[in-house]
Order: sequence, then C-alpha cells, then structure tokens
Amino acid sequence: MMTLLHSILNSHYLFWVLLAVPSRGLVADIWWEDKYYAEIMYESGTWSVIFMVVALAITPLMKISKNWRPIFWLQKRRRAIGVASFGYAALHTYFYIRFVGTLELVVLEAFDIVFLLGWIAFIMLIILALTSNQTSVRKLGRTWKPLQRMAYAALAFSFLHWWWLDQFIPELVYWTAIIAALQVMRVTFSKLNLKRRRLTSSLPQ
Repeated sequence: MMTLLHSILNSHYLFWVLLAVPSRGLVADIWWEDKYYAEIMYESGTWSVIFMVVALAITPLMKISKNWRPIFWLQKRRRAIGVASFGYAALHTYFYIRFVGTLELVVLEAFDIVFLLGWIAFIMLIILALTSNQTSVRKLGRTWKPLQRMAYAALAFSFLHWWWLDQFIPELVYWTAIIAALQVMRVTFSKLNLKRRRLTSSLPQ
C-alpha cells in the first residue's frame, strides 16, 4: 500500500495533470462563453503568476528549511511548475488574440505600454520554458542558472502589466512581499552559514 502511495505521489504524469486542472475550466468557459472576457483574462493571468511565485519561492524555502521533505519534493518539480506558469500565460495570450480578432490590431496595441509590458513578460516566459530541460542545461552550462533568473524579471513585468491595466489587486502586494521576504531570508541564512563555516574552519583541529 505504501509503495503504491509513494508511486502515486512521485508520478510526474499525475503532477502534470494536477497543474493542468485549472486550465480545463478556463478552456471550457471560453468555448461555451460562460464568462466575460475580463474574467477569463483575470483568471488565466492569475494562475500564471501564482505558479511563477511558487516556482520562485521554492529555492529560498529550501535554504531556510534545510531540505524539508515537502519542499524538497517541490524542488524536484520546480521546472514543471515554471512551465505551467508559461502554459497559463500562453492561454492568457490566446484569449487576448482571440478577443481582438485581427493580427493587425494585436501589433498596433503591442506598442501601448500596457500590452508591451505583457508581451515582454510573455517572451521571457517562452525563453524560460524552452530552456527548462536537461538538454538546455548541458548545452548552456554555467549560463543556464543566470538565464533562469530571468523569471524574476518576468514576474516584475507581469506585475507592471497588471498595474497599468488598473487591475492592481491586494494579492500583488502579498506575492511581492512573500518573494522579497524569502529572498532576504535566503541571503541572511547564506551569510550566517558562510560565517559558521569560516569559524569552524578557523578552529584548531
């Protein structure tokens, strides 16, 4: 029984299904037109940001919690969570293009600061999604990790996109505060660990 449960919890296929669950409702709503355009855009954009925030929070939590098992479990699936963020951003973009109706209008609106911020964030997510695989890790070598830090910029542009749309919501403050607090704690713990190692190494053997 425990072996079966362990297999289920560690199934990457099941994890992808769980990540895709919210998209089922979004696709059904837009297909059957059960929701207004603004609601669909809000929900798809929100899911993209939620997964982005979760992906960015995992590494600081790993440092702070010292490899606590649930966080370690998420750490092994961080790339999938990041790709899910891109997937919902892609749905968000599809819904927008579908609503606008013509490519010409999409291009014209792209020069408006509101939409430009969104397109910049989306392009960054495309790059991150395309390089979230072992082949990219091997080929990019040392440049892979710095490239993945682009996720912070993508999140910042997403927040600015919402701000300019006058859709600033309290969650933006909470998410920003969470990421900022975790990063501060991560740096603090790293410095304390470095001092501890230096102190230990300086002690006589």
